[in-house]
Amino acid sequence: MNDSRIRALALHGIFAAAIAVLTLFASIPLPAGSSGAYLNAGDAAVYAAAWALGPVGGAIAAGIGSALADILHGAIIYAPATLIIKALMGLVCGLLIKRLRLAAPAIAGLIMPAGYFAYEFFIAREAALFGLWTNMIQYVFGAVAGIVLILALSRVFPKKDIKAKDKTEHKEE
Repeated sequence: MNDSRIRALALHGIFAAAIAVLTLFASIPLPAGSSGAYLNAGDAAVYAAAWALGPVGGAIAAGIGSALADILHGAIIYAPATLIIKALMGLVCGLLIKRLRLAAPAIAGLIMPAGYFAYEFFIAREAALFGLWTNMIQYVFGAVAGIVLILALSRVFPKKDIKAKDKTEHKEE
C-alpha cells in the first residue's frame, strides 16, 4: 500500500470516528415528548467528510460513522436506515458541493427527514409523523453547523492540501 492510499484510508477512518463521536457526545436532548430525540453535530461532520473526501469517501465515512453512533447509543433498530440515509447525504453533498458550494449541505440534508420518515412509517406508522418534526429540527441544525464547519475547515486546510479525493473527481486548480 502506498502513502497516498494509507493517508486516504486514515482520513476515512478519522472522519467516520468524528461523525460517531460528534453524534454521540455533541448533542442536545430535545424537549419532553420527543421520544428520546436529540440534536447532534454529527451531520456537520457528514458534510465536512463529503467536502474533504468527495462523494464516495463522504458516503462511506458518513454511513459507517452514523450507523456506529446508533449502535453505541442503543438505537440499533435505526442503524440499517442510518447507514443508508447518512451515506446518501454524504454522497449527494459530495456531488453537489463543487457546483452549489454552501447550498450543498442544505440540499443533501433533506434526505435525512425524508429517509427517516419513510423508515419510521415502515416500522411504526403512528411514530413517523411525530418523528418528522424532530428530524426537521435536526436537518436545520445540521445544515447550518455543516456550513460553518466547512467554512472553518476550508480556511485551515485549503482544498488542495487534502489528497484523499475520489477518483471520480477532477483535479482542482
